[in-house]
Amino acid sequence: MTLVDLKVLLAKGRAPTLEIHAFEGIIYLVKVITEVGETFVKKADGDNQVFKSSTQAGIALANAGGTHAEIVHQCVYDEVIGHQPCEAEDPALRTPIDLRLLGGLG
Repeated sequence: MTLVDLKVLLAKGRAPTLEIHAFEGIIYLVKVITEVGETFVKKADGDNQVFKSSTQAGIALANAGGTHAEIVHQCVYDEVIGHQPCEAEDPALRTPIDLRLLGGLG
């Protein structure tokens, strides 16, 4: 699914779950979860669309019509300030983001 595909999906009133996944703090990928499955946002050539920050990913999602997402950080060492230690069952920190605040920025 490309950002164009996501924009069409959102325009039809469908609201998939949007997650911005942080990898090592330098690579951010967007996962789209629908009732039929999940996929990362792709470029036209089929490669994953890589963002340099969660803000850049959020702006792209806002411009596609998204309103809410979660930033997902892997929690290996329980060192992320402002979050409770991670539970063993789910080693991820999830921070909600209101994409409407980013609309029109990019």
